[in-house]
Amino acid sequence: MLKSLLVIISVTFLSFSAHADKASDKVAIKAAVNDYFQGQGEASKERLFRAFSAEHATMVGVVKNDDGKEVIKSYKDMTSVLNQWASNKNPAGENLDGEVISMNIVDDRLAVVLFRSTNHFYDALTLAKLDNEWKIVAKAYILQ
Repeated sequence: MLKSLLVIISVTFLSFSAHADKASDKVAIKAAVNDYFQGQGEASKERLFRAFSAEHATMVGVVKNDDGKEVIKSYKDMTSVLNQWASNKNPAGENLDGEVISMNIVDDRLAVVLFRSTNHFYDALTLAKLDNEWKIVAKAYILQ
């Protein structure tokens, strides 16, 4: 009887612990996405580099070329892209309209976030958890 009670208590504690970890991961993931989004709006180098694993991240987007045809454009050097965003002389500001559409955390180390940004584009962001920190490692976007 005592063993059964200890097993039930242990399983319950582990379940609560797992839910707490999941909740803290969600908060940290949303914070990274918010740093990216608001960092772009504020042209904040600090926030952008806090959001991305710049030296490893990549970005691809579906954009229109000069002929109006949709093509895929890829960016391998996110450090350069983030520095460009941070040097924007006329950033959009802080009151941007964006939202997390969905979030899927896989194996407590990988997450995929779908994000709508100011009715201009949708992002599919892949985040990885390294050294207990969530960072964006890939961004795919499509213009609306």
